[in-house]
Amino acid sequence: MQYAQHPASEYECVSPLSILIVDDSESERALIRYTLENLNHNIIEVSNGQDALKIIAKSKGSIDLILLDVLMPIQDGYKIATKIRCHEEKCNDEWCPIIFLSGKNNPADIARGIYSGGDDYLVKPVNSVILKAKIIAMQRIAMMRRRLIETREQLRILAHTDELTRIPNRRKINEIIDSEIARSNRNLIPFTVAILDLDHFKNINDTYGHKAGDLVLQSICLVLKKTLRAEDSIGRIGGEEFCICLPSSCNEPLKDPFERFRQAIENSHVLFDGKRLSITASFGITLFQPKNDTPASVLERADKALYIAKNQGRNRVEIL
Repeated sequence: MQYAQHPASEYECVSPLSILIVDDSESERALIRYTLENLNHNIIEVSNGQDALKIIAKSKGSIDLILLDVLMPIQDGYKIATKIRCHEEKCNDEWCPIIFLSGKNNPADIARGIYSGGDDYLVKPVNSVILKAKIIAMQRIAMMRRRLIETREQLRILAHTDELTRIPNRRKINEIIDSEIARSNRNLIPFTVAILDLDHFKNINDTYGHKAGDLVLQSICLVLKKTLRAEDSIGRIGGEEFCICLPSSCNEPLKDPFERFRQAIENSHVLFDGKRLSITASFGITLFQPKNDTPASVLERADKALYIAKNQGRNRVEIL
């Protein structure tokens, strides 16, 4: 590798990259590693494409750049690049830039590299000046890529979170129930679904205004989140209506955890404009029966149990 001296500021890292070097030549890897580590980048290196694919599969998008040798034993870099792109598409992983390294520099080889999934092409012996310049370009791409990932994650959270209470919304809790149903049918283990409704909630809005009502909803969600286990789920499915999903991981009677939730709500209060606001809740609970129930049937049964709880005087738990 050829080295040239340039002012440090010219190659100053905006943010270190996580770079995977895939090359069967130990000396080539060492030379590239020396250049990149001097720029404070984090280096992972392997000698073949199979090991590279294993690392990429486990990386969960943490690798920012792949430097991939073309001529390697078993499978060449072109085939490995194609497999990387197939993996990204299949697993919905983020695209990761690939720069090929090769002693071949004819147009057909370069074109083949791009067609197989590569983004750039460096001819061996790799010139350190060119390598540094390519890395600076990749840093810019990595910054945009990270911002896109962050933005997508923020949008995903917004799409699945109730804006007021910051708990899962109807869409997300339905996804959770679908996931529990798949697991229940697979393992033949039932799980519990409950729908709860805050009693006479309209009176709070009518008497104290919607700001007070919003504060009560937020407070009740905090109370429930503190009472639920880590594996339990809650989502807001209506104005003052919530759905709770409990995996069957405890041996206590079906009603007991919901009695705790009911009592926690009953014992809580909200201070609003100098007034102490209290509220109760009614619960309708049911068990999902593997192979027999559907998402619609289990929710309909929980809703009927809730209707019974309301008709029986509210602030109570009913099973159906």
